[in-house]
Amino acid sequence: MKQRKILMICSTYWNSPIQLGDHHLARKFAQARWDVAYISNPISPFHFFAGVTSDLRDRFNTYRSGGIKDMDGHIWSYVPGTLFAPQNKPFLRSRWIYNYWQRLTLPNVVKVVSQNGFTEVDVLYFSEPRQAFWLDVIKHKMSVYRVADKYSSFLVYNREVQKLERLLAKSVDLVLYTAKNLKCYVDDMGPKRIVNLPNGVNFFHFANGNKHIPDEYKKIQRPIVIYVGSIDYWFDYDVINYATKSLPEASFIIIGPDKLARKQLIPRSNLYLFGKRSYTEIPSYLYNADVGIIPFNIARYPELVNNINPLKLYEYMACGLPVVATEWEELKEINSPAILYRTKEEFVQKIKDVLFTKPDKASYINFAEKQDWTKRFKLLEDNINMILSS
Repeated sequence: MKQRKILMICSTYWNSPIQLGDHHLARKFAQARWDVAYISNPISPFHFFAGVTSDLRDRFNTYRSGGIKDMDGHIWSYVPGTLFAPQNKPFLRSRWIYNYWQRLTLPNVVKVVSQNGFTEVDVLYFSEPRQAFWLDVIKHKMSVYRVADKYSSFLVYNREVQKLERLLAKSVDLVLYTAKNLKCYVDDMGPKRIVNLPNGVNFFHFANGNKHIPDEYKKIQRPIVIYVGSIDYWFDYDVINYATKSLPEASFIIIGPDKLARKQLIPRSNLYLFGKRSYTEIPSYLYNADVGIIPFNIARYPELVNNINPLKLYEYMACGLPVVATEWEELKEINSPAILYRTKEEFVQKIKDVLFTKPDKASYINFAEKQDWTKRFKLLEDNINMILSS
């Protein structure tokens, strides 16, 4: 049987400490014996002008090495390097750059992909509309666009991104959307076929991961309240500032890229910004915490937050961790055991309630197990096979 191939065009680089749905689906394709090429967003000299971060260093190393392999060679990932990368900033937001930045890549990204065996693929997969040009340069049997968030709610969104996303959604054979609230957003772009494919969890990784107490925890008072994930403008810094002041007996641990958090959060003796941790380390931090939190700023960013299907919720619960989260539409829709709050006062009270109640770990773990990526992947692969055989 001929080896099946998929080219995945995604926003976040392969080795990022923030592992998204695209990463997990890529691994599932590899486990199913597909060959996977995983291309993330490009870097340019302008990135270095803003300062060299560990993320940028990792991306540059992947670019300089010509790509890296994973999963016994079934996954090859690459970060393109270009003179100008599309960004929602003066000059870089021009129509020409959004449509033709790939012509300025060194070496040419299309040639690099071809040289690594992906001149022709069975599936062309997108989660990043700013790279829609791949539709025209790689021969493929079918194409997919995965809508993980309401793109129009992000700061990177502008008129050029809107045009590219609508073009992509109309052109591909299948559009996936993670949150049920996204259906109207997707329908409005005129897709040929749509399927609701929620986020999932690598259940085995979290339920059976490293359970040793992290060294940092040995010096921190309990109980431990933890957040793991992206920390960006939609994060509710005010509610954390209120909680750290109101609950001095609890330790608040924040894990993730923390550049903005260090500017927005008030330093307190019970607040710990650990920065990034590797994906393999995360289970031990969750398993040994007492409460997992998801504090998103729905008051300021309702269009963004209401359309999130919460991957981190499943990861928390796979570790048997009770969760206190912002109340938003998708979170109510999935009917999880999470405890929801609306105000900062409720946030503090819900944390107190959890800490004084014996956690029903079995219900959290059972809920998470039903969300495993294996089930999500089967739905996706069934739809791919149906389209390929039609």
